Amino acid sequence: MRTMYDAVTAGNILKKDKRPMLVAGYIDRIKLAPWTDADWALFPDALKVRIVKKASTNDGHVLDVEPGDATPAQAPGWAAMRRRSGFAYPVIYCNRSTWPLVKAAFADQGVEPPLYWIATASGRPEIPAGAIAAQYLLDVAPGIDVSAVADYWPGVDPAPTSPGGSAASTTGVELMERITVTPPNTGQNTVRLNLSGSAGAAIIVRPRINRDGVAKPMWVGNIFAWGSDKIGVGHNPKSDPGYVDRLTSHRRFALPGAVWADLEYSAAEPFDIDVVG
Repeated sequence: MRTMYDAVTAGNILKKDKRPMLVAGYIDRIKLAPWTDADWALFPDALKVRIVKKASTNDGHVLDVEPGDATPAQAPGWAAMRRRSGFAYPVIYCNRSTWPLVKAAFADQGVEPPLYWIATASGRPEIPAGAIAAQYLLDVAPGIDVSAVADYWPGVDPAPTSPGGSAASTTGVELMERITVTPPNTGQNTVRLNLSGSAGAAIIVRPRINRDGVAKPMWVGNIFAWGSDKIGVGHNPKSDPGYVDRLTSHRRFALPGAVWADLEYSAAEPFDIDVVG
């Protein structure tokens, strides 16, 4: 899972995480002003989730279904409108208690079910079965909410590609293996990883997120990777523009064609690595 922040005031998110992986903000108005272009520009490296409050707004990834915004009965019409406009993966945000009403509305109106982002406020980074994300912490800092997000969100994440270059299954990337790394010390260490060798081969480094939605910093150094022809396909994260080697949330590293890789790291506590491809 990954961590996503949403806030009425976009700049508040930077007080929690200087380089978030995902951010979510409003793009239409009911009472509160939507995020401006300058607000979105605060997060040049983040995946951006666009939320609308009004079911009449033909835009965005997510419709907000809660009191004062869209109603459960309006959600199917919005999802159908977005699909007609070419957006294949509309998402409904709602509370856990409202979720059955939203599901019933889609069934009653004969509309294909959407993806769901559920507000659980459970304090635990767990995504309920049938959802793509869960907002599990509310107001952890000035006006900031924290959500756990699946490792692949159709319509938000770039579509994975097959070796032939076409879009792969829209249900997401294949998780080949999840590895828990227990550091022997806080110095520089190396872990060896086996990958698929496909064009979509990648690793996701996942620091452990605590109940406050944050993780102790860890560091990722060089990633040396090789393909089946023994030609290096290494990825040196330090060479990426704007790269910060201090990780406080999950980060994905693409290693197309790699069959194995050595990851340099320094961490004070255990963390996970997802091998996908």
